[in-house]
Amino acid sequence: VIISLKLELYYLILNLALDEKLTLLNDHWLIMKQANDIRTENLLLTQSCADTYGSQDHDLSTFLNNMEKQLSQIRPRSASREHIEREKEKYNELVNEFDSQQIKFQELLQQHSSHLLTLIASNPEESQEIQQSLNELEQEWNNIQTNFRTCQQELNQAMIESAEFNSKLERVSTWFDDTSFPTTIQDNDEFERIRTFKEHLDCKYLDIINLKQDYSDIEQHKQNDERDMEEHEKTNLIEEQLMNIDSKWSQLNGRIQEQ
Repeated sequence: VIISLKLELYYLILNLALDEKLTLLNDHWLIMKQANDIRTENLLLTQSCADTYGSQDHDLSTFLNNMEKQLSQIRPRSASREHIEREKEKYNELVNEFDSQQIKFQELLQQHSSHLLTLIASNPEESQEIQQSLNELEQEWNNIQTNFRTCQQELNQAMIESAEFNSKLERVSTWFDDTSFPTTIQDNDEFERIRTFKEHLDCKYLDIINLKQDYSDIEQHKQNDERDMEEHEKTNLIEEQLMNIDSKWSQLNGRIQEQ
């Protein structure tokens, strides 16, 4: 009986020890499983954030490259006011398109990148790569902003130059339209009238030279663009007007030489 009791006690103690070990093993397994689940969740979250950042970074970089290309195609300088107005419309459209991406850029700069850098803080190499790409994107963005400001200044200056040129052209053209050679009258004032007329004609010759130079200075800054046929027609009209003024001056000057 005593031996039987001892055996029962032994097995009871053994079972308790086994139960305790099993409990400890189960607890340890749960802890490991929980840690593994957290690690897996962090990896998935990191991958998701990296994908989101990479996609938006690529989209914004592509957008900025396209924006820079379109902005470089704006040709501010022209003798034609209509041309400059069309270029200003293109500029305003690009400004609106650029501004529409401002929220997306700020989200990437302040939220997505910050979250991703926090998740990969334990990986200095990846963190450095992300930070470098972020700095490059921010630099691209700032460069485009600078290019927009420069383009706006050029458009404003072009409008001033165009207005001044066309005003001078109109004044000279009107003068020749309203002017004729003095009527020949055999009196003592005939020579004086012709002399005064020649002085005015010489002044207009200087005006014509200045107009041609202004026109040349403006047009030589324009890029060749075969698509802009309307603009080419506008410049042809101005060139014809300059040639017409030049021809009228030559006719009047020839009359003076005949006297």
